[in-house]
Amino acid sequence: MRLPRQMTLELTAKCNFRCPYCYCASRSMRQSAGAELRADEWKAILDRCAADAVEDVLFSGGEALLRPDLLEIVDHARRVLPAARLALFTNASRLTEQLILRFRRMRVHLATSLQGLAAYGAMTGTRRGSDRLLRMIARASELKWPMAVSMTITSANADEAADMFAAAALMGASTIQIGPVMAEGRALEHLELMVSRRKWAEVKSRIRALPDAGVPYSFCDEFICTCRDDLPAALRRRWRDPRRQPCAAGRDFGVIGPDGRYRICLHAH
Repeated sequence: MRLPRQMTLELTAKCNFRCPYCYCASRSMRQSAGAELRADEWKAILDRCAADAVEDVLFSGGEALLRPDLLEIVDHARRVLPAARLALFTNASRLTEQLILRFRRMRVHLATSLQGLAAYGAMTGTRRGSDRLLRMIARASELKWPMAVSMTITSANADEAADMFAAAALMGASTIQIGPVMAEGRALEHLELMVSRRKWAEVKSRIRALPDAGVPYSFCDEFICTCRDDLPAALRRRWRDPRRQPCAAGRDFGVIGPDGRYRICLHAH
């Protein structure tokens, strides 16, 4: 099998947050929790990525910065994939100015998630506030290596979504992606967090009405990934959008989990 041109490598199932909507609490990640690949095994996978001419590699988790050998793995990636786009998705709780500069030198793009202002602690399953994350987004922008920001809209943060967007834009986010919480992973245990389609439409309208901050943004409208076929029928009937076309899972995009198993999509088992 030839690897797709875009790959996500989930380096660890460990995370210091416990977001109640997290897709990583899926069965595949729970099975991987005690069987994470070593650095040399990830390097072999990156060699395979190079052999298959993979163009885009995203390192994620769990929380990838919890791995003490992360920089060793990413250094190898840049050596064997000199022209590829490399990126790291992190909750930024362990991100520092020194790391931002290191990733800038290695041309590793950074992405994070802002999941609330007042609701940040509840939406990360911690007692943290959003202040440190916003400072890191601002510092990355000042260091000329701005971070992409994602926002997952839930019933707990929907009313402050426009403020979240404005905060990310004002702090210098490179891009912003906004989407509703999806019926996946831990969210299946917290379906009360899923917003209605009407509420989601209201959120989009409020964000579109904001003054132009010059930050590119996009909306992801999926409540259920089109590659999922194992969810209860009632859930699929309620949330699946019949207008959506099949995604590129397995064709243009693939995932390797912490234990080395290949999946066609982040949301597939």
